[in-house]
Amino acid sequence: MTVQYQDFVRKPFKVRATLVTPENMEELSKHIGEVRTNDEGEKYIFVDKRLVPNVNRVFVGFWVTQFGDNVRCFSDKSFRKQFTEYTEDWAAYFEEPIPQVTPEVEVVVKEVSA
Repeated sequence: MTVQYQDFVRKPFKVRATLVTPENMEELSKHIGEVRTNDEGEKYIFVDKRLVPNVNRVFVGFWVTQFGDNVRCFSDKSFRKQFTEYTEDWAAYFEEPIPQVTPEVEVVVKEVSA
């Protein structure tokens, strides 16, 4: 038996994001954890895993995103790989439904036995 795969596209979504700076670190920590200082004297936010499950520490230069009630934190490299800045070019995409390429898509799930 052959496993059959289909192509899918993940629908993009818009998030709100802010870059962590020395000036906003204290305010952001109120929402994601507490400010601490490491052995080198560098301040960071020690993240409360109940609030943000994907990282332990957030440093200056990290990004904090908000999507509804979900807050996530990303290193700059990770953030830039996953997100692009929202411009008016995106506005129509989020305001209008995505056009259907095909009226129906049949998803076929088959068990593979060893």
